[in-house]
Amino acid sequence: MFRGRFLAIVLFAALLEGCTCCAYLNHMFNAERLYDEATELREARLDSVPDETQSYASGEEAQKYEKIIEKGSRVLERFPKNKKRTAEAVFLIAESYRHKADWPKAITKYDEYERYFADNDSMRAVEYQRAYCLYRNQEFNISRFALEPVVADKNHPYYFQGLNLLSLLDEKSEAPEQAIAALEAVLADTSGTPYMKGKAHFRLAGLYYKMENWDKAHQHYNAKEIENLNDRERQTAGEQSAECLVNKKEYLKAADEFKELYKVEAYEKQRANYLVRIGEMTLLAGRNADAFVIFNKVNTEYPKTVHSARAYFNMGDYEQTKVLDYELAMLYYDSCYIARSISEYGKKARERRNALRRLVSMRDKNDELRESKDSIPDMKSFFNNEFMIAELFLLKLSEADSAVARLTNVIENSPDTANVMRAAYARAFIYDEFLHDPDTAEEYYKEIIEKYPNTDYAKQAQANLGMRVTMKTREDEARERYMAAESLWTAASEMPVSKMDLVDSAYAHAFAAFDSVYKEFPQTQSGIQALYMKAIYYQMLPNMDSAVVIYRELSSKYGQTQWGKRAVYVLNTRLTTTDDDIARLRKRTAQNIESLNKKSAKYYEELNAKPEEKKAEVISKEDEILENTYNSMYDFE
Repeated sequence: MFRGRFLAIVLFAALLEGCTCCAYLNHMFNAERLYDEATELREARLDSVPDETQSYASGEEAQKYEKIIEKGSRVLERFPKNKKRTAEAVFLIAESYRHKADWPKAITKYDEYERYFADNDSMRAVEYQRAYCLYRNQEFNISRFALEPVVADKNHPYYFQGLNLLSLLDEKSEAPEQAIAALEAVLADTSGTPYMKGKAHFRLAGLYYKMENWDKAHQHYNAKEIENLNDRERQTAGEQSAECLVNKKEYLKAADEFKELYKVEAYEKQRANYLVRIGEMTLLAGRNADAFVIFNKVNTEYPKTVHSARAYFNMGDYEQTKVLDYELAMLYYDSCYIARSISEYGKKARERRNALRRLVSMRDKNDELRESKDSIPDMKSFFNNEFMIAELFLLKLSEADSAVARLTNVIENSPDTANVMRAAYARAFIYDEFLHDPDTAEEYYKEIIEKYPNTDYAKQAQANLGMRVTMKTREDEARERYMAAESLWTAASEMPVSKMDLVDSAYAHAFAAFDSVYKEFPQTQSGIQALYMKAIYYQMLPNMDSAVVIYRELSSKYGQTQWGKRAVYVLNTRLTTTDDDIARLRKRTAQNIESLNKKSAKYYEELNAKPEEKKAEVISKEDEILENTYNSMYDFE
């Protein structure tokens, strides 16, 4: 009997164990199946967007990772003491967080894995993936520390990925040389896979491209291992390789590389762009007729597109800058705008067309002035037009050389020194900021300093050259003199009572200083302000007649300045009071007193009157409002 019961208990325990085992297998089987399905979706996503940093799991893929995390969490809850089962669950949870780009949670799970399951097989993957997640989480120093065991062992399964990540970290730390050294180590190791070497070439080419080392960049973009990369990376390598040749000014070779890209069926969506680039390179190489044939092919095959607008813009730019046929250039710019008005090229074309129209109009007007039969032509209008034409060339038409030519004409022919100084400074500035020719700019700046000292242009020229500004304009000198006079005035106003006998002489001394400022610098702001202070002095004496004279001078000569406007305000108010004014004031005061007396009498009369008896109003109980005014803290019964 007892033996039978014991066998029953053993069988029941085995059954329970079998059930728990089935539950574990069910959770992990589903988690692994979901992970495989999510991996397929991820690979399909990365085929279209190879750069994982620019693409994240979403939709069905993200949902599957959420379910994996859920299944794994159930395993951890039900089997916390089973190392084998929990290790696999933690790893899948960490990987799911990583693919979801939830870097902090992924890092936490990878740390948990290393803490409790460091002897498991997946630890090698965890070492690299944790470092990668730290890198993506912007924790670069910690990521470098976590990466050390990966790059220290050449037999590590993630050794080459580790070197690539190390190069990224070096790049983030603004150490491109170290990043290049890490990638060169990948290429030097014979055990590296062709795919990893292709990635290393691709990354190296990008680093050299940023450093503007076009030869090295072109070399790595054309390495044979690049063929092992996916379509998007091979396409990018081909495009950047051609652009390297453009930067080297090898335009025909660059056009040939774009032609090779144009032939690839996989890059069909970019064919229009490649065709435009072929046309642009051909144009830069000086084969203008061939370039126009290619541009017309773009306009025929891809009408009303950004590419067509770009082709028309290039044709207009050539006619404007090389042939100087402004009428034909405006026609091409109009075609560009019609092709794609909302595009960048359409907007620029409209601006240029409008600028060319103004330029042609002003140029024709200046030609008329130059050929005028009048004995005294309007040279002021002529040179003003020249300035505006130069401004259009520089700011609207991107022709700095043409702007310089117009300014040089003003410098050599204008009789107005102010115009010459303005044009000379503008020419130097264009060489400095637009043509990037510091030597010529320095020569012109120094010429301005020598020919036109003590002017604002000379001061700015010194500043632009990085020199200590020593030039002083008349405004600067007047300001210094005014400040000295103002200090004398302040000293006089702050004199103690014990020295009152010296106050008058101190103010007189300050007045003389203000007077000298105005006499020597009458057209400067400081000179006008000094004249205003003279009026203040006369008003203090008081010498109202002299003050009025100065205020009138300020309002008539300098009415647009703040001191002239202040003088107008003062003149519109009374500076003196006559006997007639006093008589009128006394009369008005008497009238006010009489009015007040009448109102006072009426008030006392009403106050002394017998008040009417008023019947008390009866308030019904329903309408009665009881006022609760006692302190509720002490509620008496």
